[in-house]
Amino acid sequence: MGEFGWAYISCEGDDASTAAAGPTGSLQFHSASNQLSGSANLMYTASSGVLNLTGTLNVSGTINANVMNIDVTNKNVINLDASGSTKFGDTSDDTHQFTGSLLVSGGLQLGYYKFVGSAYSILTSDYIVGVSSSAYVSLTLPSSSVAGPGKIVVIKDEWCSFDTGAGGGRPAAQLIAITASSPNTIDGNGNYEIKEGNNAAISLYADGANGWFVI
Repeated sequence: MGEFGWAYISCEGDDASTAAAGPTGSLQFHSASNQLSGSANLMYTASSGVLNLTGTLNVSGTINANVMNIDVTNKNVINLDASGSTKFGDTSDDTHQFTGSLLVSGGLQLGYYKFVGSAYSILTSDYIVGVSSSAYVSLTLPSSSVAGPGKIVVIKDEWCSFDTGAGGGRPAAQLIAITASSPNTIDGNGNYEIKEGNNAAISLYADGANGWFVI
């Protein structure tokens, strides 16, 4: 059996200029001849298993993920889940615009607000307003220009289901009054009343300028 004493190995360039650089946790990349470096813009935290990138990621290929969350300063939230669930936005005033066709296979759920008071200013995020109040109700439409062209609002009397006459309806002191904010109008008038017919309803759309129109 051979016996060995000691050996000397020369490590040329074993100095700070050739050692891995960058902050602790940074991913290393080739930065210069025979040198590795790192950046605070690309950091990996081993304890949490999180890779953080600050900047732009360009991918030529496929990204596979079980869940993808895009959250820009807690405003424009997009959540895509492998189960098929999706979420866009996090507040009722978020606007989502699609150019092209939209195909919905399954149920379609629209925004609904149940109102039980006596006065309410309809929001641009409201779609169906169900009035479940036996009092005189005053509803104010949002500005047509703010709501935007094509905005639709449906107002439904959910309370009146009794017959007060040949056609039924709400007593005069308990009608539902719908008002357009000046200079807006409803079919050219400043207001509209729901008073005739049991559980009557009205649908309106905005032209995006100064008008609301009954559908």
